[in-house]
Amino acid sequence: MRFSGQSCISASRTALEIVQIEEAQSIVWEQARDALKVRFADLPRILPDPSDETAQESYASRFPDDSGMLHIDGDGEALTITITDEAPLSPVDKHRELSHRAELETRENAVDKLTHPMWAMSKGQVIWSNKAFRTLQRAKASTGSEIKEVFHFDTLRALSGQSQRVSISVGSSQSEAHWFDISSVEVSEDVLLNCAVNVDGLIAAETAQRKFVQTLAKTFAQLSTGLAIFDRDRRLVLFNPALIDLTSLPPHFLSAQPNLQSFFDRLRDNRIMPEPKDYSSWRRQIADLVVKSSDGRYQETWRLPNGLTYRIVGRPHPDGAIAILIEDISVEVSLTQRFKGQLELRNIAMEAMEAMEDALVCFESDGTILFWSRAFARFLGLPDTEQAASYTLGNIIQLWKDKLEPGAIRDTLSARMRHGSERQGSLTLLSGEKLDYDLRVHEGNATIVTLHTAALMKRDLPPTIVAAEAG
Repeated sequence: MRFSGQSCISASRTALEIVQIEEAQSIVWEQARDALKVRFADLPRILPDPSDETAQESYASRFPDDSGMLHIDGDGEALTITITDEAPLSPVDKHRELSHRAELETRENAVDKLTHPMWAMSKGQVIWSNKAFRTLQRAKASTGSEIKEVFHFDTLRALSGQSQRVSISVGSSQSEAHWFDISSVEVSEDVLLNCAVNVDGLIAAETAQRKFVQTLAKTFAQLSTGLAIFDRDRRLVLFNPALIDLTSLPPHFLSAQPNLQSFFDRLRDNRIMPEPKDYSSWRRQIADLVVKSSDGRYQETWRLPNGLTYRIVGRPHPDGAIAILIEDISVEVSLTQRFKGQLELRNIAMEAMEAMEDALVCFESDGTILFWSRAFARFLGLPDTEQAASYTLGNIIQLWKDKLEPGAIRDTLSARMRHGSERQGSLTLLSGEKLDYDLRVHEGNATIVTLHTAALMKRDLPPTIVAAEAG
């Protein structure tokens, strides 16, 4: 090749094949140098002046078994660049060259089959690329974009080992975005090899996870139960607004990700938990909470000085984390205590009713018998072990027919008992004696009938016994 200045004025066919340019006039020294420096190192970046007496240089091949030499000779007007070799290729060298060429073709085919785009750049220009990169390049060009680069990324950061995540849009509508992680290595002087790994699946998973977390956050925000999740290092990583309402802990304290010990220390300071006897027992209590929460066994009820009652539950969470749930059960406890009190009161009333000598029966508007006293069962001639739930109002009226005289009084009582009207009166027994009764409606639903059998029994006793009981 002959150069005038930095431009080529003529070149042999072999030289054009080496530089891979069809016309000599299209060659500049920078292009020729890039093609030649693969074999010959330390070539000058700028060709010397051909009139300079020192414009005579020779450069040996960088490969030890290569006898080739590159010569730069100046004749005053132009520079001539010549490659010489001391000996022609031997059969061994020829075989080695062809084997090396076959190996390069195999590597080129393998790289072309990769789904990851790969390309080499020198001085901002793409000097080599695989099929995946060229496919993206064509797709990018089909959009009519004037931007030549396929990827835009920070080369220095990519060289430092920090992969660069970028997105590109392809398709006619530019609506289809693909994400890639790009890494770069410097393979030779001014040549960078880049590789882009498609991470669309990872981006989709991260997006789905982010949406899921957002959905969980919205759900947690609406819960009335306070939630605090501590990671494996026992740092608070998630909490909901209900936790602030229940514990009165400031949001800035919770957002600072306190550890588990600090969290419960602050609860103790705010009197949101029972006061421990001493600090040692307090530390043991927290350690016990962590151990039991890890296998889902921790549950306690805290009765606070302000009268509220909290239920504290510890549950295991993935990756060694634990979740603490705080629930205000004051209303539930109050209702339970009230219900227990009502049951106790009912039991006292039942015991008092059983002690009454008057017969008493209570039934609902549909005729279901709720309870009766022992004296009522005896009045009907039933054993004490008979259960009231086995009878209805209809059964009772049928049994009363054997005790009362037929007539308007019995019919009136039956009608009033069916309709739940309040009344006082007397019934006539088959013996002709009068039996006083009271009929009362309780809370508009249950009807209580009291038969004053005690007075009837006293009338049947001898006067001396009645006087003795009165005394």
